This record gives sequence, C-alpha cells and structure tokens, in this order.
Amino acid sequence: MQAKSRHLDGASYYGVNLKDIQIFHVLAETRSMIVAAERIGVTQSAVSQSVARLEDWLETELVDRSSRPIRITHAGEMLRHGGSEILESVRRTVEGVRMGSKGLVPIVRFGLVDSFATTAGPDIVKALRQRVGQLLIWSGISPVLAAQLLDRSLDVIVASDSMAEYPELARQSLFREALVAAVPRAMAARFRSKPLEAMCSELPLVRFTKRSQLGRSVEYYLGQRKLAPRKSLEFDASEAVLRMVSSGIGWTITTPLCLLQSHLQALDIEVLLLPPPLCFRHIYVVYRPGELEQITRQIIDLCRDCVDASILPALKALAPWPDVVSAHPRVKDCMSAPSLL
Repeated sequence: MQAKSRHLDGASYYGVNLKDIQIFHVLAETRSMIVAAERIGVTQSAVSQSVARLEDWLETELVDRSSRPIRITHAGEMLRHGGSEILESVRRTVEGVRMGSKGLVPIVRFGLVDSFATTAGPDIVKALRQRVGQLLIWSGISPVLAAQLLDRSLDVIVASDSMAEYPELARQSLFREALVAAVPRAMAARFRSKPLEAMCSELPLVRFTKRSQLGRSVEYYLGQRKLAPRKSLEFDASEAVLRMVSSGIGWTITTPLCLLQSHLQALDIEVLLLPPPLCFRHIYVVYRPGELEQITRQIIDLCRDCVDASILPALKALAPWPDVVSAHPRVKDCMSAPSLL
C-alpha cells in the first residue's frame, strides 16, 4: 500500500471505530475472512471493508492477502495486541459504570499470603462478596503476591512483605508476631533445658524456603546468632513443614499464624519461645493509593476486625507469652495517613 503524506496527530488518533478493531482482532485469531465473518455475524465483505478502513487510517498494510491462510503483518500483530487491550479496557469500563450505578465495585483482585488466607480469608471473602461484583482471590507466598501487585495482576494484597522499597505503594500494618520454635512433643522437655545451639546440632531444622518472606526471616534470625543448622529439608508450605516436625523428623522455626493455619491441635507438636531478642514478622495490607479507595478502606477495616475478633485471641492461645503477638493501632483514615511499617 502506498504511503500517504498525512500523519496521525491530534483528533486523527481518535478516528478509529471500535467495531473495526473487534473485527480485526477476530480476523487475526482465525486467519480467515470467512470464519471471522461467521463468528462475528457479518458478511465477508464487511470484514474486508473493516480491515481496509483500518489500513487507510493507519496508513499501512495489516494483512497479506496473497497468502492462504491470511498472514498478519508485523503492523497487524501490533494492532492485534494493542487492540486486545483497548477492547478489554472498554469492556471493564462499561461493566464498571453499570456496576457503579448499582453501588457495587465491579471487580477486585485480592491476594492473600497463605497463612492469612487459610485463617482469616473465609470471613473476609464472605463480607466482600456483598460489596463487589466480581471478587478474584489469589493466595501464595509474599514474594509472588508482591510481583503480582507490581504488574497490576492484583489490586490489593495482604502479605508479610511491606514492599517499602516501592514509594508509589501504600501499606498498613495489621499485626506482628514473633518467631517461635515448634518441636516434636516427645522432645519438648529436653529442648526446654537446652540452648538453641544444642537444638540445632541435635535434631535437623526443617526449613521454610528462602523464596518465602518467612524463610528469609528465619535465616536472618539464625544468622544474627551465628547458627548454621545443617540443611536437609526445605518447603514452601507450612503444612508440609509442620507435618515433618509432628512425625519427629526435625524441628522448625515458624510463627503462631502458620501454626494456626495448620491446625496445631491435630499435630504432635509443642510450641516453645525462642531466646530473646525476639524476631518479628509483620502482616501488612499493601495497595496502590488513589485506586479503589472506598473498597480498599473497607478491606483494611475487615482485616482489622477479623484480626481483633478471632486471629489475635487464637494466636495468643497458641503462644501465650507477653509481646509475642500484638495488633497495630488502627488508623482513622488509612487513605490519607502515612504508611505504617
């Protein structure tokens, strides 16, 4: 196609017909004018005219009509990917306006660190489902949730990583919990009378992988005390770690929330206080300020209510020592207050 002298500037950028982009997107997927026309419910001539309008608007060829099946040019592939984002954005905007008119947030993508998802998740999800048109929940380890928040796959996360290195994000601390030892019940009496060094040499330490924030915290605690237990077993999941301990294979350093997640009463495990100074894991709500403000405020309030009503009492029953678990003071207006680390 011969290049033309005009340029896409000013209002020319907005001369596109969304229906033409939709038709081209289907054509790029099917590589057939006939199939594309059948799928959309228009004539083959309409598909051809739609592509021609786009090519005239963009001043470039989008398809190679000489090949069978039709070949999409490099420019066409660029339009295919960009057009897909445009169509999805339009769809979400329309749904948002319709849902907003009914007083609902159209969609929220919410990430929860595994231990919080298992313990507090059900109550929070029940409450949010009444306020959100579509609620999508992810669970996993904190580094994965942090990456998903950064690439905008998630809107809000509850995690043990404050993501303080990202000043464009905001965060509120829900509570903190100290690291504790979990040992096979049959060995608890022996371990109570031994220093941590002896525990490390007498029984293998079942580790949380350093891919997790908890695993990194445990390694920091051990490193500060110049302890290097031999490495043999390492897991992402609390359930796997504590099952190993319950069976007598080793001991571990964990948190009260992970113990609560794994239903400690069903395991042959005893919880011991680690030597001071205590090392704490914090649980945060992390979000993008200025986005979904109303529902984010509600999420933070729901999380705090759940922590106060059920999580903290259960954690204090598992780890009944002073200062091992504590909630962070509530902030009256979390959207305008500074981040609490």
